[in-house]
Amino acid sequence: MRSLKSTEEYTENSRHSYVRAKERAGLNRKRAERLMELARYRGIGYEDCKWRLDKEFLMNRTGDGAKAVAYNGYCFILNSETLECITMYSLPRHFGKKKTFYESGNKNAFEFEEAYV
Repeated sequence: MRSLKSTEEYTENSRHSYVRAKERAGLNRKRAERLMELARYRGIGYEDCKWRLDKEFLMNRTGDGAKAVAYNGYCFILNSETLECITMYSLPRHFGKKKTFYESGNKNAFEFEEAYV
């Protein structure tokens, strides 16, 4: 972990978040701390989402005193005031991908339509 400058502020994460990082991502404490720090500064909130489903997913997880942030395939729940990580879990597979009718599950839907046009 890089050393902090005197002007930087260090945010302590909850013990629960480290346990969840170990359980759900297989990360040790040092790597989990680094990932949570990156999520704090580089993660995207619901305001920055392009797709409606992604925006709704993060909005539903943002509540009183908590902010949901997506980063690196995981959803981090942060304290709104201190940005302390409360917990984390993996994002659904569809998150961040363009949703169209032809990509919605049936790979042969487009071929089927062409055959009967």
